[in-house]
Amino acid sequence: MSLRCVMRWPVVPGAVLWGAMAGAACAQTTAAGEVFAVRPDDIRWDILRAEPPLARSMIYGAQDRAGPFTFRVRASAGHKLLPHTHPDDRTITVLQGTYWSAVGDTWDESRLIAYPQGTFYVVPAGVPHYSAVLEGETLFQESGTGPSRNDMLPQKR
Repeated sequence: MSLRCVMRWPVVPGAVLWGAMAGAACAQTTAAGEVFAVRPDDIRWDILRAEPPLARSMIYGAQDRAGPFTFRVRASAGHKLLPHTHPDDRTITVLQGTYWSAVGDTWDESRLIAYPQGTFYVVPAGVPHYSAVLEGETLFQESGTGPSRNDMLPQKR
């Protein structure tokens, strides 16, 4: 196994921007044809925000490069990701807690749908959507195909 640098995405006020700016972090990768595994104890969390708490771990691939990637997010009540799109399909699995999400290009909390632990869902490429954690702590895993990014949509104030 070798180390390959992948990208860590910073926070913009009020939302997390996964694709416009980046800082380096490293994850283990394998040679072609080898099995790749990440055990829970191997996951290194990057703290993206202190309040409300938000952490992310890139566990496979790199969002800014061609090919599949997967990351995990640990978010607490109060977390919001404003409306955005991706150029690729995204698959999301809720591992712990409840994740709230809705389709649309304007934030409307009344449209959020609760996705409890164990839920798997797909957001197709180009579909405007947004999400939140309304209570407790939520852990989810998201996968896509790079190169990818978050294209944040302008919001009326």
